[in-house]
Amino acid sequence: MASNGTAEDGGGVRGLSSLIILQEVMRRIENAKFIDANPYEHFDVIAGTGTGGITACMLGRLQMPVSKAIQEYVKLVEDVFREKKWNGPTMYKGTKLQEALKKMVREATGSEAEMMNKVQDSNGCKTVVFAMARHNLSAGLPVMFRSYPVSTNPGPECTIVNALYATMAHPDLFKSIDIVHSGVSQSFIGGEIGCSNPLVHVLTEVKQLYPDRHVSCIISIGAGHA
Repeated sequence: MASNGTAEDGGGVRGLSSLIILQEVMRRIENAKFIDANPYEHFDVIAGTGTGGITACMLGRLQMPVSKAIQEYVKLVEDVFREKKWNGPTMYKGTKLQEALKKMVREATGSEAEMMNKVQDSNGCKTVVFAMARHNLSAGLPVMFRSYPVSTNPGPECTIVNALYATMAHPDLFKSIDIVHSGVSQSFIGGEIGCSNPLVHVLTEVKQLYPDRHVSCIISIGAGHA
């Protein structure tokens, strides 16, 4: 059996174009199969970094149709990036990002404390968002926040809100976030630092998840470079 995957690059406000492109892809699937097409029903893995991590979570973990994800993305961008800070090392307020993410997750799940890693149907769509551990930037290896359990190198167990803040926390834009993992507090910054296009890491993850299957389709959309 083949596996399908989509990877969303980071790209700031430009990330909206990724959703518009994906909307056209899903429209063509609908026309070909004469069915309503949602990404979580057609892709085994949806992954992303930065704003691409947010859209990946919307489409995969939160199972939003693309049209709904576009609406939520526009609202989030307006709420978070509308007002710049007057001073400080970052351009925008991390509290604004936290508030916007909490609102989005609360409306989608009923609780802003919903965990990223929630045991779901093993055959269902899996979601991955990427961030970087501040103490290990020189290694260039991103940390993976997954919506599913793994036995090898599991990422931090945290809320969806914290995972999405971590992938968005580019040092020029927002403060880093501290997340406790295995009893140790670690500081995370945006996945775009060293992992603007996570496709290589996504393919490695897919091989581990589905060792007996070949990848039949990859859609990589965004502003990053592989």
